[in-house]
Amino acid sequence: MEEQLATPISELLILILYLGSITFLLGTLVQIYIIYRNKQSKVKGIIIVLLTRLLTIISSYFIWSIWNNSDIMFAFLYLPGLIAEIIFSPLLLVIFGNKLNLKRVN
Repeated sequence: MEEQLATPISELLILILYLGSITFLLGTLVQIYIIYRNKQSKVKGIIIVLLTRLLTIISSYFIWSIWNNSDIMFAFLYLPGLIAEIIFSPLLLVIFGNKLNLKRVN
């Protein structure tokens, strides 16, 4: 019987990026929409989006490592990434001074 080697973290991160690509893309689009509606600067918006993606990818790795259920996908959404998006996206938007009100702004 052959001994199974540990999977390198780089391969796990690539797998997380592949599985969560749609989830991360949808989260990015929602954040860009909110930043645009709050009339934030482009540089500040880029920092918010990149920081959120970084924290989301790292935390989805930890969520997946303690995930007890074998199903990590719900249709096309990567559940550990979705959980991390729900936590970090609004949090960082509020920290950087954005209002989460999605009503029409005149």
